[in-house]
Amino acid sequence: MGGPAETLRMVQPTRTHTTRRHDQCETRPMTPLRRSAGLWGPLSFGVAAFAAARRQPGYSHCSDHVSGLAALGEPSATLMIPGFLALGASSLLLDTPTRTLSKVSRAAGLTTIAAGLIRVSAPRCPQPGFDPTATSSDAGHAAASIATFALWTAMPFIAAQEPRPVWYRRTARVLRVSTLATFVAAGATTRVDSPHKGFAQRAFLCSVFVFYAATSCTIPGARAPGIGRRTRMSRATG
Repeated sequence: MGGPAETLRMVQPTRTHTTRRHDQCETRPMTPLRRSAGLWGPLSFGVAAFAAARRQPGYSHCSDHVSGLAALGEPSATLMIPGFLALGASSLLLDTPTRTLSKVSRAAGLTTIAAGLIRVSAPRCPQPGFDPTATSSDAGHAAASIATFALWTAMPFIAAQEPRPVWYRRTARVLRVSTLATFVAAGATTRVDSPHKGFAQRAFLCSVFVFYAATSCTIPGARAPGIGRRTRMSRATG
């Protein structure tokens, strides 16, 4: 049996190998459907909204929420519901640079699908707690929508903390401001039933969809194993 120096040489390569293994990006098999999820999901939702609005007389993109197009008993729902489902599916499939962002995206996908299936009772989207005509379906839709909007707002904040890609982090830092500002505006205009609440909601959606598109343009198939600070610490001790 060797002395302390020989023992140290035997242990050191194992520790270094383990550290390097954790530093490497985790690769996943990619398909064109997943790689472009941040593009086809928002596009499908937007096309569905414009097409469905043509089936609902008197509908205004400036004054009315998108959810009103999927209201119970409305012919526009046959187009808008698939739009919700497509957007939810794209969130579930969206490839992101890190696991944390992926978990938030998948949660947003589930709540988006729930919002599309739990429909409002009328095109004007009655507000639970403020409108006496609001039903349990309105309450369920409101809960799913608020959860979705909150998750969407959190996504650029999470991306802004990631070490790579640099251009993606910088883009997220800009989008977190616009997303938060339009999220507040959408909530405020809805609360007071502003004639511009539809415009405010669409401004928020535009910010979210730009973030989705940017996410689809990141390095495909590569995902960092954790928070950038943790990775840098591993390298420093390796």
